[in-house]
Amino acid sequence: MKLAAIVIVYYPNIEDLKINIFSFIEDIDKLIIWDNTPAKDQSHFNLDFPEIRNKTLVFTTGKNEFIAYPLNEAINWCLENGYNYLLSMDQDSLFENGSFRRYVNKIKLNQDFKIAIFGVNPNGQFLTRESFLETNWFITSGSIYDVSIIKKIGGFREDYQIDCVDNEICYKVITNGYKVVVDTHCKMNQIYGSPLKSKYGFTTSGYSPFRTYSILCNHILLWREYPNMLDRNLKRTILKDYLIYRFVKIILAEDKKKKKLLALFNGLIDGLKGKRQQKFVG
Repeated sequence: MKLAAIVIVYYPNIEDLKINIFSFIEDIDKLIIWDNTPAKDQSHFNLDFPEIRNKTLVFTTGKNEFIAYPLNEAINWCLENGYNYLLSMDQDSLFENGSFRRYVNKIKLNQDFKIAIFGVNPNGQFLTRESFLETNWFITSGSIYDVSIIKKIGGFREDYQIDCVDNEICYKVITNGYKVVVDTHCKMNQIYGSPLKSKYGFTTSGYSPFRTYSILCNHILLWREYPNMLDRNLKRTILKDYLIYRFVKIILAEDKKKKKLLALFNGLIDGLKGKRQQKFVG
């Protein structure tokens, strides 16, 4: 097993990033740091870590490429350089002590060659069990991909950019006859967004107009493309949380109301039409 990793960063907290990287660096063969920070600001973030310089590559295009494009580029790099697995990590994901090494060792012992994606247990959301838990979806961070399978089925969907990239690749894997599994013993601490408490007592995501558009539009596109893969809970979440509650929270508790409401409307319409705006500006 030859394992590379990619950490996609955007205006990172360097000290936190270093801690997170050092929770898995000893058990991988090569690390790609993909810098999505715009070129004008990159000089403010020193991504050169002397202790692991021999293991590390830094890639960037000088602009924010989101998630899917860097992942596809990393898959291609792995195939060109003889790596058969790729770990994908967010800049704010941290493995619990010793957890990642056990995860990798378990994958090395795996004999099921239909498994295309291995995942872990973020924030303890899964009950632990000895064998891998088969599932139909797992977040990008903490996933280890069989690069040959991911390339064979067409890679990550780049027009999605960021939202639902994880859902889509898992659904594509399964519809092509492969498996997605979770190692429930591998614990990873994961931060989801930056929720804000409103004066009305509820929390709101505070997402930008772009993310407001992207979350709703991409989930509707996903629903259209994989109608039999989405369970009832996710369909309810799309309608309730990403559309109705999002509308209410923008009205009551967020700034940039006009832009965000327009983004929500456009996300709904474009999702129903089946094509998102690639240069949506909120």
